[in-house]
Amino acid sequence: MSSIYRKGRDGYYYYQTYIYNPKTKKKDKRVFHALRTKDIADAKIKQNELDLQYQEETDQKYKLPKPTYKFTASSLVLIIIVTIFITLTFTYLFVPVNKLKTSRILSSDEQKIKVDKKIEFRNTVDFEKEKNTNQKSSNFEKIADTVEINSKNNPTNSKNIIPKYTIERIERLPGAFEQGKVFVSIDQSSSYESQLQLCKYLANHYNEFSSIVICLYANSQVGINLAKGIDEFVNVSQQKQFWLAMYTNNSVEGEYFDSNPSSYLGNY
Repeated sequence: MSSIYRKGRDGYYYYQTYIYNPKTKKKDKRVFHALRTKDIADAKIKQNELDLQYQEETDQKYKLPKPTYKFTASSLVLIIIVTIFITLTFTYLFVPVNKLKTSRILSSDEQKIKVDKKIEFRNTVDFEKEKNTNQKSSNFEKIADTVEINSKNNPTNSKNIIPKYTIERIERLPGAFEQGKVFVSIDQSSSYESQLQLCKYLANHYNEFSSIVICLYANSQVGINLAKGIDEFVNVSQQKQFWLAMYTNNSVEGEYFDSNPSSYLGNY
């Protein structure tokens, strides 16, 4: 910052300012100039001129040159090598993580496919079992018809001959053991011996059940409904009348045949 002042002895104005000192690297070098004027206005004009002069000198001496970048062949090679190194590092660190995620997704999809195949296989097996059971039932009906015809031709053994029957319903009980129930409709006038023979015959034929229950019903409309599990409008007396017999067989208790299974109904 510059200033002007006037000496009292001669009345002339003088100029002083501080400029950059290379030794101290500070702006502490003081310079003086005689402005050779006694007019304050002229002194101000000369002050501005000197300020501009010193400012230009300072700028020229200490102005830093603009940096220029010149790329040589070696520097370009170095830049390329560094770029390749960074790219490889990024690939090594992050790509395996993405591959691991992809492999996990694929493994989970493969497990789902395996589960779906197992379910499909089980459904196919169950369908085949049901199909075989239905085929057996239809075959049993045909066999029963044949047996009854033979019994007519040989009346001496009619009491022990299997009567004509119809498989109305088969239930497979859930669980680890193969348990089943077979519901059959027969002629209400069939004998005790023929009913027992029929139950043994069916138990032997359904040998896939380790425990089996066979219920015999009269082949009337009420009895057929009971065999099919339609018992909403059936009273106790009708159940006693049309439920003819019950047979059970398992490896623990053996065989059991009851020709009056509905006797306990209505007692409680």
